[in-house]
Amino acid sequence: MKKYNYIDLMKTMAMFMVIVAHCALFYSGNQFWLIKAEQESMVFRWISNFLLVSVVPVFVFAAGFLLQVSLQKKKSSLVELIRKKAVRLLIPYFAYGILWLVPTYTFFDIPSFGRDKGASLCDGYIAMALGKFSDVAWFLLMLFWVTLIWILLNGLLKKSNIIYGAMVSVVLYLAAHFFLGQIDYYKLSQIDIYIVVFFAGAAFFYAADFVYRNVSKWILIVGSLAGIIACVCLAQYSTEMYSMECILKIVSPILVLTFTMGLCQTKAAGKLETTAVYQWLRKNSLYLYLLQAPGVYILFGILYPVIGSHPMLCFGVMFILTTVSDVMITLLYVFIKEKIMYILHQTDHRI
Repeated sequence: MKKYNYIDLMKTMAMFMVIVAHCALFYSGNQFWLIKAEQESMVFRWISNFLLVSVVPVFVFAAGFLLQVSLQKKKSSLVELIRKKAVRLLIPYFAYGILWLVPTYTFFDIPSFGRDKGASLCDGYIAMALGKFSDVAWFLLMLFWVTLIWILLNGLLKKSNIIYGAMVSVVLYLAAHFFLGQIDYYKLSQIDIYIVVFFAGAAFFYAADFVYRNVSKWILIVGSLAGIIACVCLAQYSTEMYSMECILKIVSPILVLTFTMGLCQTKAAGKLETTAVYQWLRKNSLYLYLLQAPGVYILFGILYPVIGSHPMLCFGVMFILTTVSDVMITLLYVFIKEKIMYILHQTDHRI
């Protein structure tokens, strides 16, 4: 089995949890979700409150872990690492914004942070270019800044300096929270606690092999599930207690990672990892994450007048249709991308 396969499984699971979170938010009453049902559901409020403090941290935690893997290999210079992260995160942001985000949200006139209802195509492109209107792609900008910080401070990610790194991460969190919190461009206002989450992922790298090899898979699975259940309960206070929100954003990804560590030691996970479906999902998780929007909003607008009075039914249908449409759009995107790459390769070869 591939080393660190539990990181791949964690990210793939988290990608589906993003869809769950977005579908649940319509009934959660969350003040930051602009489109919502008239009635709230306690079940979906609990689900969304937990997922809001766990899903994005899972991706950031995994990014910290994987940066540490890259640093241990020592195959790339800092400049090369920064270039790779810019290609991986910034190019998809602008390509997605230009070709998908702005056109679809304008055509269906979907309000979002940074985009008012009725905004023109030009207004959308300006807001996207400034990093103000990004919807789900906000994650790419935030992760780029956080990754850049720790690439430049990579010396603090060495095992011998990990205590100093922890202290610096807290200082950087406080500085970002108080001095960047009001900057409404390129998601600089969102990086504060994720600086610490990223560091936690990088630091956990040093304990990962020991935990994976020496802790029983059932202890990992059961213990992590118990911790996740506790986090679900505590997350209900995170909207009113900022300190609780920060703690959960650090603890939740650790629990999710140890849970997937246990799962990866089961026979079922071993069989799953060899399937073409899982490999495709793992490979295309970023596209699946990005291309789910604005489909989830459109589906809610269609389904809510018909079955919206039944939250569980509406959620279930919306989740299934969002997942199916997301996969279909991603398949189409991958097909077009491969065709373009093939044509370019053939043209280059002829020249």
